[in-house]
Amino acid sequence: MLLAVDAGNYKVKVVGKEGVLDFYSDIGEYREIKLKQKHGEEDMVVEYEGKKYFAGTLAKFESEFGGLLMGKTKAHNDAKIRTLIALHRYCLDGSQVKLITGQPIEMHDDEEKMKIVGMLQGTHQLTINNSSKTIHVDDVKVAPEGAIIAWHRPRKGRRRVIDIGSGTINCATIHDMRYIDKDSFTISFGANTNISNDYERMAEGIIRQTSKKWDKFDEVEVAGGIAKEMLPYLKQHFINAEVIEPQFRTSNTIHLLHPSFVNAYAMYKFGVKMYGEKN
Repeated sequence: MLLAVDAGNYKVKVVGKEGVLDFYSDIGEYREIKLKQKHGEEDMVVEYEGKKYFAGTLAKFESEFGGLLMGKTKAHNDAKIRTLIALHRYCLDGSQVKLITGQPIEMHDDEEKMKIVGMLQGTHQLTINNSSKTIHVDDVKVAPEGAIIAWHRPRKGRRRVIDIGSGTINCATIHDMRYIDKDSFTISFGANTNISNDYERMAEGIIRQTSKKWDKFDEVEVAGGIAKEMLPYLKQHFINAEVIEPQFRTSNTIHLLHPSFVNAYAMYKFGVKMYGEKN
């Protein structure tokens, strides 16, 4: 089975042949709760390698030391647990998985990629809400977040990508499906790192960084959870900016995906090309 998992800092997004899913990324410490109540459909008690965690909405509301671990790398335990939860929720017990996952552009180097491969490849036994599964991850590929988005619609020419995540913003330049490193970078703020939710000011911050190397007439593709909200402000400078909303086919149905799924969708399309699996 081929799966693409974007282990984002706000929500985890998964794309596979059978469809898509997402859930809150929160991971926190486990404790006994005196009065049990349901906080959401994503209340999860996770057991892995002898440790228990709260995850999803349960961690969001009941963990004192939990939350969202943000930063420029996903070579850490929270990202590992998020990814394994995604595999557990999507796969049947005993599934063999070819996994495509992501890493922010700035830390997409061989050392960090090997850390991610090392923590995910292999056999994992995971229990969620008393349901135990064994998942075999046969192969792991680590894609550059933002840059991989070119695979949502492969084509010739130059385009810029602004991928607005919750913790970072990946800005990538793609020319004829080749990643241009000198014109690509990661901005160290995101949708959930600011006290204010002022989209206009955030757009100004993005424009200040990108306009050092990018032209206002460039073709700019915008992705991420708040892409639609940010577009009017980004278009004040990048007049050719557009939001990406991929179309994903399952069986005989075509789904219009939210811009937050663009990285995962593009990773899946890249995986289909690499492994020869058909959707």
